[in-house]
Amino acid sequence: MKIRGEIYQELYELEKDKDQVFSIKELNKGEKASLLSDIMFKSMFQNDERIRYSCRLLSHLLDMEYKELLSKIKLVKNDVNKKYNTDKNERCDYVAEIDGSIINIEINNNSSVTTMERNLEYASRLYAKKTKVGTKYRYTQTIQFNINNFAFKGNEDIIDIYYMQNKRLIKLTSKIIIVNIYVPKLRQKYYNEGIDSLNELERCILALIEPNIKLSEELIMGDKVMEDYVKEAVEVCSEESFGESYDKEVALQEQARNDGYEEGTSNRTREIALSMLKENIDVNVIAKCTGLSIEEINNL
Repeated sequence: MKIRGEIYQELYELEKDKDQVFSIKELNKGEKASLLSDIMFKSMFQNDERIRYSCRLLSHLLDMEYKELLSKIKLVKNDVNKKYNTDKNERCDYVAEIDGSIINIEINNNSSVTTMERNLEYASRLYAKKTKVGTKYRYTQTIQFNINNFAFKGNEDIIDIYYMQNKRLIKLTSKIIIVNIYVPKLRQKYYNEGIDSLNELERCILALIEPNIKLSEELIMGDKVMEDYVKEAVEVCSEESFGESYDKEVALQEQARNDGYEEGTSNRTREIALSMLKENIDVNVIAKCTGLSIEEINNL
C-alpha cells in the first residue's frame, strides 16, 4: 500500500552488491575471529568486564566523548518485550543504556528483508518500553546500529542514517534512529584507497571485523583501548572453549552458504525453464537443458 501520488524506492529493492562480503571461516595463523562472528561478538561486546570496547566504538558514533560514555554506559537485558504470550523469546545482539537512551547494536550477516524488518521490530519494541518520570511516562529514545555484512548497488555510503522525517527534512521524532553500517563498502574503500583514506571510526570498525592481526594493529596504532582489544581478542581465540564454539559456527555458516547457493541455483533453473515455456519450446527439450523433470516443468 502506498500514499497516492508518492513515488519512492525502498532500500531493499536495490540489487545486492556481493563485492567484499566477509565470510566466517576457519582461522589461519596470524588471524583472530571477526566481530561479525556471533561467538566473538558475545565474547567481546556482551560482557561487562569488556564494556570499554563497545564504548570505544560508540564514542565514534555518538556525540559523547569516550570517558563520559564509559562512566555512564550500562549493559541491560537484551530481551525484547513479547507482544503476545505465544511469541518466542527474542534477544537483541546488544543493548545498553546511556542517560536514559537505549543503544542497540545488531550484527547482520543475512541480507534478507526479513532480517531488516526484524531489526526494525527490535528497535520499535525497545522504544515502546515506557519509563516513568515523576507522575508521567515517556517513551525511550532508541538508536540502533546495524553492522551489515552486505551492501546495495546504487547506495555507496558506508554509514547510512535513517530518521522519521518529512520531505522538508523536518523530523517527526528523534526517538527512533536507525544507522546502517555497510562492512563491504568499508572494505572496498580500504582496498581501493588505502589505509590513509580511513577516518577514526572506519579504522575502528575495520579493526573489529578484519581477522588479520597485523592489519588490525596497524589500523588502531595509538588507540590504547583498541590496542587492548586486539590483544584480548587474540587471547580469547586461543581458548579451547571458544575454539569449539567458533568451529560450530563456521560449520553452520558453511552449510547456510551451500543451502543458499543450491536454492539460488534451483530458482534460476526454474526461471529459465519458465522462459523457455513462454517461447513454446518443447518440454522434452526444456527437461534436457535444465535437468528438471517433465512433471516439474508442467507444474510451472
